[in-house]
Amino acid sequence: MKASKYLGIFCLAAALPVTAGAQNTGALTTEDCYLKGLSDKAECFTLQVPENPAEPSGTLLTLHAARLPALTPSELPPLAVLAGGPGQSAIEIGGGVGKVFHELLADRDIIFLEQRGTGNSNGIKCASEDDDPYEDLYSDAESEKLVAQCLADFEGDLSHYNTPNAIHDFAAMVRALGYPKVHLYGGSYGSRAALVFMRLYPDMIASTVLDGMAPVQVVVGPFARHGQRALELLFDECETTPSCQQRYPNLRRDYWQLWAAIKQRNVIADIYHPTTLAPHKLRLDGTKFFQLTLSYLYSQEQRQLLPFAIDAAAKGHWQPFAGLIAAGGDNGMYTGLTTNILCNEDMRRASTDQLAADSQSMFGDASIRLLHAMCAHWPGRYQLDKTHFEPVTSAIPTLALSGNLDPVTPPAWGDSTVTHLSNATHIVAEQAAHIVAMRGCGPKLVRQFLNDPSAPLEKTDCLADLPSVTFMRSNNAH
Repeated sequence: MKASKYLGIFCLAAALPVTAGAQNTGALTTEDCYLKGLSDKAECFTLQVPENPAEPSGTLLTLHAARLPALTPSELPPLAVLAGGPGQSAIEIGGGVGKVFHELLADRDIIFLEQRGTGNSNGIKCASEDDDPYEDLYSDAESEKLVAQCLADFEGDLSHYNTPNAIHDFAAMVRALGYPKVHLYGGSYGSRAALVFMRLYPDMIASTVLDGMAPVQVVVGPFARHGQRALELLFDECETTPSCQQRYPNLRRDYWQLWAAIKQRNVIADIYHPTTLAPHKLRLDGTKFFQLTLSYLYSQEQRQLLPFAIDAAAKGHWQPFAGLIAAGGDNGMYTGLTTNILCNEDMRRASTDQLAADSQSMFGDASIRLLHAMCAHWPGRYQLDKTHFEPVTSAIPTLALSGNLDPVTPPAWGDSTVTHLSNATHIVAEQAAHIVAMRGCGPKLVRQFLNDPSAPLEKTDCLADLPSVTFMRSNNAH
């Protein structure tokens, strides 16, 4: 059973005070390297920091970072990229981000700060060679076994793999690289990390871009209501698009009938393995069906495939859903860190009323069932000081971006964020889902903002002009 396929959707006895303090660090090491999928030569760095910042002489942790240098030497503050998750490696997604923001390299560096618990920075990756994403199902009884699998190769104290310590790491790496100030880009959980960075080290930050916001004051993990909202928006769009309505006249009804049936009885379907074409089995339960649906609402390119898959499944043909699983591939999440942070920083403080409200959606407890079971057996326990969860207030220039179709970080979370930021501009892109800066004119807006964060942004309506996608109507992709 592949825990990472479920948990990767995004996701101490004593209290840890959230106080900014310089880390005692070792020497910075440097070597040339390349980021996956990008031909530009990069520089890769390592820096040793205490695993426990309160014990400088204790166990050391080797942090990693990468830099795409400006095409011409520049004194401008770099863009520092904080990855999402929690559980993404900023270096591993660096090639893709570097392509999107390549124009920034004309006059500034881009640096990728890898979070402790991801990548080569003592990554906690839950994976097994025996995983079969088509047949594997989750059961509550397996949660203890899954936790053991997650931590089989991990060496360290989980209580120190938390958000505040990650921010202290980032600050230490920025200092070691010699930058007095940086611009921050944080998407999804990275937006939460950026906000905490703004709180702890405001003097190091020239400006911030927050994309798909998950502020500290909200609980991340219960996504059923947000997922249902995004799915209903897809149904609405299909019903008002003649070509989609004609091809899928009962899409909404078909989906909810499928959901009701799967809740009562798991799907066991004969399929052909999407990559080997060998006969195979597909097994789906409610949790897996919800997570698969949610994952395909993250982007316009993915959500356009859902109506075709739903329609086929309603007719008893599950091969398209198997194709969705194959297309999803390895999400690259270090889901041990995902679990560690969500269990301790989010689910621990989720109130009964909050969980009940989320479970009252059509999806019930499908979004939190696995996480609840994993948290019950997770050995790494810590508790952040309650001040950590107070809204971040700041006057740092901030560009805040939300996608109206986002299934996990809805625009309302963006509103909740910018209420406390006195120098923020919040733009909601109606035809974007999760992560806006990578779409359409987003990269140009980011560059315009970084060039003069105090100036009003021009032509922001270009994000409002993002086109809707054409829903797939046949297996010939049109």
